[in-house]
Amino acid sequence: ITLKSDVAFIYDYESIWALNSQPGYEGNDFQDAIRRYYQAFFRAGVNVDMVKPEADITQYKLVLASDLFILPDAIAEIIDEYVKQGGVLLADCRTGVKDENNLCHDRTLPGLLSPALGVEIEEYEALQDVEYEVVGKDMLPGAFTATKYTDWITNMGAEVLADYDQWHMKPFAAVTRNSYGKGYGWYVGTVMKEDAFYDQLIAKLLTDAGIKPVINPPNGVEVSIRQGGGKKLLFLINHTEQTQMVNIPKGKLELLSQKKADRTIELGTYGVAVIRF
Repeated sequence: ITLKSDVAFIYDYESIWALNSQPGYEGNDFQDAIRRYYQAFFRAGVNVDMVKPEADITQYKLVLASDLFILPDAIAEIIDEYVKQGGVLLADCRTGVKDENNLCHDRTLPGLLSPALGVEIEEYEALQDVEYEVVGKDMLPGAFTATKYTDWITNMGAEVLADYDQWHMKPFAAVTRNSYGKGYGWYVGTVMKEDAFYDQLIAKLLTDAGIKPVINPPNGVEVSIRQGGGKKLLFLINHTEQTQMVNIPKGKLELLSQKKADRTIELGTYGVAVIRF
């Protein structure tokens, strides 16, 4: 029985090693960059895969290239074509800076991904202890906080979904979304402080990609799906000390208790349930 995911993170050891020697800003860590998004997927109850840059990404509806510091031209061209053919891409600060030899590309960032993302970045800023106010709008309403680093994003046709509130940052975007071919390219040019930002962002990415979570779990409940041989199993794991009530489709069989659920299932402290779909 295998796990079927529609979402993939590009996990790149070359970028990890390169960022260890030249992080770009204090505290930049590849795993931390991925974790910010991963935790939002966890809260949304969405399975994700970790794939290497050379993997076939066409099987995924949504691909995240967070902190993908090392980006050879051949990989960038594959990602560009992926978006053009209907995929949804998210990239962020420090993506696409260097080639496979750890040498800076001689193009304006984000290089060959610029057409898919609809942005250019000619300057950037490490914030250290400074924070900037960010104003979200349209698809990402709310007040957020930029920390650690900012790309000074020049919009080249993308939809601007968040702006900086500081006077010297007024010309530059913080978050953008670009329609490209049959797909969409999203760019996040800073490290947002609030989990609420990432929750909103992931929800919009899933909508663009046509991905609908099987259930909406309460906080602290992990959702994982296994499928194969014509069967699908939904695993629910309560990682908290509190009893949790989880809404599920009516009439589904819980295998551990051999009882059919009536729209909700109770998970006790650190409880587990296995639902057959």
